[in-house]
Parts: sequence; structure tokens; C-alpha cells
Amino acid sequence: MRQKWESYPSSIRLLAIAAVIFSTGMACIWPLVTIYIHNHLGKPLTVAGFLLLLNQGAFLIGSIIGGMLFDRWGKMRTIVVGSIGGMLISVSLGVTQDFTVYVLLLLLNGLFYGSLSPVMNALAVVLWPEGGRKGINLIYVSLNVGVAAGSALGGFLASVSFAWTFFGNAISQVIVLTMFMLILPRQLKLAEQKRQLQATAPEQAEGELLRQPQQQTKVVWGALLLLCGGLLISWIVYVQWTTVLSTYMQSLGISLRQYSLLWTLNGGLILFGQPLIAWVIRRFARTLKAQMLLGAYIFALSMLILSQSTVYAGFVAGMFIMTLGEMLVWPAVPAVAAQFTPEGREGFIQGLIAGTGSAGRMVGPLLGAFIFQSIHAQGLLFVMAGLCLLSVAFFAFHTSFQKRSQQISVQNQAS
Repeated sequence: MRQKWESYPSSIRLLAIAAVIFSTGMACIWPLVTIYIHNHLGKPLTVAGFLLLLNQGAFLIGSIIGGMLFDRWGKMRTIVVGSIGGMLISVSLGVTQDFTVYVLLLLLNGLFYGSLSPVMNALAVVLWPEGGRKGINLIYVSLNVGVAAGSALGGFLASVSFAWTFFGNAISQVIVLTMFMLILPRQLKLAEQKRQLQATAPEQAEGELLRQPQQQTKVVWGALLLLCGGLLISWIVYVQWTTVLSTYMQSLGISLRQYSLLWTLNGGLILFGQPLIAWVIRRFARTLKAQMLLGAYIFALSMLILSQSTVYAGFVAGMFIMTLGEMLVWPAVPAVAAQFTPEGREGFIQGLIAGTGSAGRMVGPLLGAFIFQSIHAQGLLFVMAGLCLLSVAFFAFHTSFQKRSQQISVQNQAS
């Protein structure tokens, strides 16, 4: 484990540590927001759900704006403004008792933290462009480590005072911002020097294979839209676990404690199942495209297993399989997008990917509830399995746009 950790560049290791701290702070809040709105502010659960929907909408907008600012306004400026804004909002959430003010702050919270959501992946692309999926996968795992730690920490802080869950989040963002301000400017300067050195390196010896074309001067929009379409569907399917399926499991006599253990399984597999997923990738998914396709098929398999399950063991198997799919798809999509991202557009592209995930988390609960009420649980699960196959099609055909763009690039270079 230590040898693998040391195989990453120091800049990526530091970024991974920052991702853990950032995610820990965020996870102090989000598992408890619904409880806070319902128990502390005295509002119905339907109101809490609607507010979370609005928050995800603000997060989506913030992701896209933050990505654009990252590219055009400056990396450090975007991080500093987003972090300070998020800190102030978190502190304000901890001290307010007025529901109207709380709603406004919750929307601003989604906007500011949405602006920071593309930063980790975009920095991984900028600091280690040759790392491919390795860098982004490390960030993905680090964020999940933070979720596990933050969920436990948030419960402890809430037992002291709900306000401290918000204060704890603010403190974690202070630590992350301090790390970035002390370390990031130098790392970015080194990355830029390395990029310039590679750009001025001598040509390969005559007789070697023609290199791949340089970074595209334009975004390959067709490929990007298909990637986002596949990711959107995958998130719609995934969030059924946190919404409709939790209610369905209770109707089968499965307790909330048993349901929460499924998420313990999810987190444990993400943290300790990396050797397993590495073996799966080496054996069955050597390319990023194959990784996405396999993950989408696994999502479909999970839904089909659940459609035939009425006992807890079936849901354990379904969660295990779904987590394997998550470990394949979530890191692969931003890594694929990074392959055809023009230099200087890393933030925007990763912001669009992050915003797509937020859109799936917005649409998924409403769509799932409507289908569940119309054709019940088994019908919902069959529909979700069918949607997974649609995401397979999106992931499969995105490369046709990449190849077309590469052909045009090569022709332009030859002319």
C-alpha cells in the first residue's frame, strides 16, 4: 500500500489529502440536513426534500460557473473565493434560527460548494496530465474516505450541538484553503514548466509511429454530450438506493439499521476493494471505454437482482454489485473527458461532469417516485435496468465523435 502511495507524484498525494479533508467537512453536514430541517426547524419531510432539490440545482449551477472561473479567472482565485464563501455560509447556517434565512443560505451553500466541486479533478488533470484515470481514481477514493470519516464525525458533533456540524465543515475548509495557498502555486508553476518543456522537446526519430494529435483546439461536444448523457442516467439509477429503495425495503420489514449497513458495505468496498477493482480492470476493462461499459452493465445487473429480491441478502448482493459499478463509472467518466479537453478548459469540462451528477441527483428521486407509484417496485427496477442499457449505448458511441475529431485534426495538420 505504501509503495503504491509513493508511486503518485507529490502534487497528487497532497491533492488527495486535501480531498479527504474537504470531503470530511462536507460529510459532517449532508447526512444530517434532513434531520436538522425536520427536528430542529420543525418543517415537514416534504419541505426538507424540496430544499435539498433546490440545493442540488444551485450546486449544478455552481459547478458550471466554478469550472469556467477556474479556466478564465484563475485557479487560485476561484479556490479562494469559493472556499471563503463556503466557510462564511457554513458559519451562518450554524447560527441562524430563521427558516427563511436558512433556505437562502442553503442555496448559497450549494452555489459556493458547487463552484469548488470541479476543482479536485481539474487540478488532477492539470498537475498530472499523463496520470489518466490513476490520478482521478485516487481523488475519487480520497473523497470517499472523507465521506466515511465525516459521517462519523458529524454524528459526534451533532450530539454536542447541530451548530457544530456546520462549524466543523467551516474548519475543514479553512485547513484545505491553507494547504492550497501554501502549496498549490508552486505545484502549478512546476506543472506549467513541465508542459512547456514537453512542448519544446525534439521530434521523435524518423521511422517511429506518428504521434496522436496534440490537444484539440475545440471541445469535442458530441463525445462530451454522450458522456454526460450516460453519466446522468447512471446517477438517476444510483440515487434510487437513497430514495425509493429505502422506503421499499422498510415495506419488506427490513430495518433502517440494516439499510444503513448497506452504505457501510458501500464505503468499505470503495476503500478496501481497490485491489479487486484493479484486477477487474486488468482482466475485463483495459480501456476507459471498456471500464464505463462494464460499469453500466453492472448497474443493470444490480437492478435485475433487486427486482427478484424480497430478503435482505438480495439487497446486500445488489449493493455489492452496484458499488463495483460505481467504482468503474464514477472515476472513468471524468478521466475520459480529460482525454479530449483542450488546455485551459479543464475546469469547465470537469464542472460540466460534476454538474451532470448533480442533475442526476435532482431528477432521480422525482422520476423514481413517479415510476414507483405507477408500476410499483419491480416495474421501477426493470425500468432502471433498461435505462442502464441506454447509458451503455451513450458510452459506446461517444468514441465515434472522438475519432471523427482526430481525423479532422490530422487532416488539418497535414494540409
